[in-house]
Amino acid sequence: MNKQDFLIEEIWLLTFGGAFQHSGIYKANTKEKERTYFRNMLKGYIEQIILKKYKQPVSDEEHLKNILSVSNYTKSFNNILKAPINIGVSQKLLNLALKYYWCLGLLPEPPHCPVDRIIQQKLYKQPKVNWTQLDSVDMYMQIINDVKVLAKQNNLSLAQWELENFDRR
Repeated sequence: MNKQDFLIEEIWLLTFGGAFQHSGIYKANTKEKERTYFRNMLKGYIEQIILKKYKQPVSDEEHLKNILSVSNYTKSFNNILKAPINIGVSQKLLNLALKYYWCLGLLPEPPHCPVDRIIQQKLYKQPKVNWTQLDSVDMYMQIINDVKVLAKQNNLSLAQWELENFDRR
């Protein structure tokens, strides 16, 4: 394994940890082997199908389609998932992956940032919605548009603003 492959593997550990940590997506008694298989399949789907679309900037509409595509992909794992992962978990997963790949210089700047409790608290003091239960494209885009306004006020892109305001708890 070379250095870049090592870093990408580490990034996926952080990505899955960040997206799945509070989401409770798995059915009870799901074995770790099944969880690992699911994560590997989902990672492969995102790397081989989705991330290739980001070699050049994408529109909000295209990005939303990709978030929904990630959610739809998980429908075939109903044997281990309580339900397909929702928009909130899908956006966090894809947006985290895009952020990490951008920070490594492997992809251009992402169109959105990961929406979670921390971002919402910076915007609203109290989150509008629990991101792990977010299942509304309209609510997701309202949050993204609010971040864009705040970023623009600071002469930053959305992704740059989030990176500067990132706060790991």
